[in-house]
Amino acid sequence: MKTKSLSKHENFYKVVHALIAKLEEKFGVCIVYDMHSYNWQRWDREVPTWNLGTSNLDNKRFGALIETWRQSLSEMKLPNGIKSTSKINDTFQGNGYFLKFITQNFKNTLVLATEIAKVYCDEYKQIIYPEVVCAVEQELKTRLPEHASKFYKTYK
Repeated sequence: MKTKSLSKHENFYKVVHALIAKLEEKFGVCIVYDMHSYNWQRWDREVPTWNLGTSNLDNKRFGALIETWRQSLSEMKLPNGIKSTSKINDTFQGNGYFLKFITQNFKNTLVLATEIAKVYCDEYKQIIYPEVVCAVEQELKTRLPEHASKFYKTYK
């Protein structure tokens, strides 16, 4: 099982490499939104609804578009009185292998490690709040393509 698992891992990254290489070849640049969630109620302080991990990115080159994404996330309209706040390197810093693999292999690809607090559910009882899930989905359907378009126009 270990060998099979390692093989799947290796093959996943071969596919990622091939896809991004093709996208950079075709468009000159690429943007990847690496989306995750985290258990926000377990922190002993107030944490943001959204966190961007940028410690392994070229912040000098991509800083303006990173900030544009952070700002866009903070403007989301969410139900149930949920305030959409966003910070950079607050709850995590973007140290995941996926981000590091891409940034080490591709200089014209920006990986936005984007983490949402699990405001869309009760993280202790595992109860989903469908109205929040739907709102996040609808907001991202607009915000992702708008941001990706800005990225492409800026860095192509």
